[in-house]
Amino acid sequence: MKVFRLLVLLALLVIGLIIGAVNMTDMTFNLVFAQIHTSVGVALISALLLGVVVGAGLVLVSVVIPLYGQLRRANKGAPGVRPHSSAPPFDGR
Repeated sequence: MKVFRLLVLLALLVIGLIIGAVNMTDMTFNLVFAQIHTSVGVALISALLLGVVVGAGLVLVSVVIPLYGQLRRANKGAPGVRPHSSAPPFDGR
């Protein structure tokens, strides 16, 4: 599994380098208070990264945190269940 992750990471790195190398045209973002000069490739990669971060944050806030709250309430309400029991681990048999 570690080799697969490494190969995916290297593939994404190569794709990012290709996108950055092919799209070297200069562009300018005109904001109200500043101007940002960059290339089109850097802007594309930055926009994709920002979208991933915002999407992960939305999933965290809307799904993961409420589920953790439900799990915490369920563990408090279950009588006689300890979070770290001394029962042997289940091996699938």
